[in-house]
Amino acid sequence: MTTNDKSKKIAHNQKRIERVPSAPAKSFFVSMLTRDIDLQDAILDLLDNCVDGALRDRPKEMADQDSLEGYWAHIKFDEESFSIEDNCGGIPWDIAKEYAFCMGRPEDAKPEKVKGQIGVVGIGMKRAIFKMGRDCLVHSHHRKDTFLVTIPPDWFRNDRIWDFFDARPEKPVSKDFGTTIEIRDLEEPARNAFQPGSTFRRNFPTEVAKSYSYLIEKGFTVKIGGERIEARPVRLFFEREKEPKTKDPVIRPYVYQGKINAVDVFMALGYRSPMLTEDEQERAAKTSFAAKDAGWTIVCNDRVVLSSDQTMRTGWGAPGIPNFHNQFACIAGIVEFRSDSMINLPITTTKRGIDAGSDTYMSARIRMQEGLKHFTSNTNRWKGYEQDLKGRFERTKVFDLREIKRLAPKLPMSPLPANGNQKQYKPNLPVRKKSETTRRISFLKEMADIERVSQHLFGEARVSSEVGEKCFDQVLAEAKK
Repeated sequence: MTTNDKSKKIAHNQKRIERVPSAPAKSFFVSMLTRDIDLQDAILDLLDNCVDGALRDRPKEMADQDSLEGYWAHIKFDEESFSIEDNCGGIPWDIAKEYAFCMGRPEDAKPEKVKGQIGVVGIGMKRAIFKMGRDCLVHSHHRKDTFLVTIPPDWFRNDRIWDFFDARPEKPVSKDFGTTIEIRDLEEPARNAFQPGSTFRRNFPTEVAKSYSYLIEKGFTVKIGGERIEARPVRLFFEREKEPKTKDPVIRPYVYQGKINAVDVFMALGYRSPMLTEDEQERAAKTSFAAKDAGWTIVCNDRVVLSSDQTMRTGWGAPGIPNFHNQFACIAGIVEFRSDSMINLPITTTKRGIDAGSDTYMSARIRMQEGLKHFTSNTNRWKGYEQDLKGRFERTKVFDLREIKRLAPKLPMSPLPANGNQKQYKPNLPVRKKSETTRRISFLKEMADIERVSQHLFGEARVSSEVGEKCFDQVLAEAKK
């Protein structure tokens, strides 16, 4: 073969290779998009969209009052289908065609100017649909237009079709402006979860109550299967509210307020309940729900992203702070991050976790640890004498986040040496007066031996403190003879 022939052959082969296909298989794309989110969080994404719609739709007077009164979302599901319906204004057609149905928000899409919105990356609705089923209808009734988008089973099987072509004008099915999403042809995990008596059915309403407590308190209504969900906000004891600047010892929360990296941060940590005695701690340790409402709750734009956390990521077990255990079941805290842009918030894409590595969160965590030190130290001072402090709680009110924020400007806050406007209130907590006539006795023995002695003394198993006290009293009686 001549050199000229070789050149012609190479040129011919190069001409034949026009492109190398790189489009993903539809099944691979769908599985990757949904693998890192569970069913519960996928549905919460749909609820987030409802909230964003309400924030977009509410009149200025309601926005000024930060109210969501009158807006609602209703969820229904069984083994055959899932639906979520709201009256939150519907999806404007320009948003629908620009990015609402895109797999992620395009860079050139006009950002929504919705203060306090929860949606962030533009994949929540699609990811939730793909997580649950393979046949979907999205019906939107907006003030300007009404339309229906269909995502049929064939879409999932055809790797060449990525657009949802079946979008058409539709007649309103309700007087309310809002959106209805119906999902059928459910995936097996969703069918199993939606069955009567399932663990998901039992737990999901509780998770919604926790995640949306602060939105529900603002008037937003959520129903699951026709049952209205009640809010479960963090509430802390606050003593002598009418004397905010008192220097006397009072049961009040530690309060911090500041701006970190364009994010407004407010936190409060304090006593959510009276301290448990040693006997009460021992009994609580035997229950599966011991201290379930203690620890830190983190809220981003009114959405709870971490609930009752008792781990290192919120400061427990950090240097100078003990690991969480039932002595601290009486302590709870809440941190609120607020920003006009969700991108600034220390939140993961699933919106069910905190980005612990963000500068904003790490700065806030320093203050969280300071609050923990203040209260864990106080419980240590009262250890063994918890009953002496319980009377103080009887005349103390409990306040939620909104009420504590209302009282914060009246408190004697101290400025902090940090960039921006940051300040804190560290309450002068009650301290036990030391008695010179009594001493606390404590020692460790094998549990089997304690139970054996208890059976000998009482004929039954009792808590260790009662066993120890009875032993001492018997020996004391003999010593006095």
